[in-house]
Order: sequence, then C-alpha cells, then structure tokens
Amino acid sequence: MLGFLPDVALAPIFAVLMGIAMLLYAVLDGFDLGVGILLRGTPDEAERDRMVASIGPFWDANETWLVLGVGLLLVAFPVAHGIILTALYLPVALMLAGLILRGVAFEFRAKAYESQKPKWDVAFQGGSILAAGAQGFMLGKYILGFGTGWLDWLFALACAVGTIGGYALLGATWLVWRTEGALHVRSVRWAKVAMVFCVIGIFIVSAATPLASPEIFARWFRFPEILMLAPVPLATAACVLTA
Repeated sequence: MLGFLPDVALAPIFAVLMGIAMLLYAVLDGFDLGVGILLRGTPDEAERDRMVASIGPFWDANETWLVLGVGLLLVAFPVAHGIILTALYLPVALMLAGLILRGVAFEFRAKAYESQKPKWDVAFQGGSILAAGAQGFMLGKYILGFGTGWLDWLFALACAVGTIGGYALLGATWLVWRTEGALHVRSVRWAKVAMVFCVIGIFIVSAATPLASPEIFARWFRFPEILMLAPVPLATAACVLTA
C-alpha cells in the first residue's frame, strides 16, 4: 500500500503512526487505569459500582492501541523492538501481569457475590497500579538510555509515580464528567491531588530528557527549532494553570 513512497519516507511515517497509537492508548486507556487506581478511594460500594460501570463499555477496546503501537514497532523498527523489549523485559512482564489481573478482576467482579466484591476491587486496583507504574518505569529507563546506575533506577521510579498520578488525573476527570452527587465532589478532590503528582512527573521528564542526550538538548534549544517547540511547554503550562 505504501510502495509508491520512497524508503526514506517510511521511517518517519511509521514513527508518527506509532506515536499516535501510543498517545491514543495513554489518553483512552489512561482514564480506565485511572478509575482503577482510584477505585478504593471511596468506602461506598455503590459508588465503586458506578465507577466501574462508567468504563465498562470502553476499557477492553482501549487496550488495542497498545497492541497497535507495539505491532508497528515490530514491523517498522525490528532492531529497536528487540533492543527495547530485551532491556525492558521485566517491566513489560509486570505490565502485562497488571493488565491481565485488571481484566480478570473486572469480569469476575461483575459476577461475584457482594461479600466477595471488595477482594476483586483490591485486585482491580492493584492491577491498574501495577500496569501504570510499569509503563512509567519503562519510560524512565528509556529516556536515560537503559542505564543501570542507582540514579537511573531512582529516575525510573519517579517516572512510575508520575505516570500513576497522570492516569489517576485522567480517571478523576473522567469521573467528574460522568458522575454526579457525592462521587462527583470526591472526584474533584482526587483530581486536585493527582494533578500535583502529574505536574511533578512532567517537570522531571522534561528536565531530564535534554540533559540525558546532547543531541536532544541541541534540537530543543537551538534556533530556530526552539521557536517551533516553544508552543508545547507554553500550552502545557497554560493547561495546568487553567485546570
């Protein structure tokens, strides 16, 4: 289908497609993971039922974006696929375990007796936190070039916490949109707390990325590239202040 394009154009095209797929996954499955992370933030079982029901029609389909992104990486960049997944074997395995645990808990929770629901709530929340944290850890390891020093591990753990906060923010805002009453008010409080962790994570990643790579530093801060990239941090700051 893309045979009419020169080979030199295929790499950026696939890179853009892969970036879009991962962005859609982070946003769409992000609110699913966020609801799971926040699930046991309320002691009211009826509110938990509403939280789960709000993502019921969406959560399973949203995970397909992750499959698409990894599939594009394998097809278009097989060497990078081998290097990245080999270096991140353990967090990838933990992420998959978290996604499986979340899926099983979601299905079993709907069929469990009332007395058993709290146990599946714990499993659903645990799977969501594990999957989100593993994704953030992988991001941190990737940014620093899969380093093995203690600072690399500390940075990756900080990225994991920031990612959990970001997904929790998505989940909280989804619930603000989809619920009312006491759960709506509770979701607003969750969003305010989650935003703190999300903003800290954004700052850490934004500061570390150019410092980890002289090439990225030059591209970000060299003229005229800095003029083209400036709208991104400015828009992010504006969104944070507006929120």
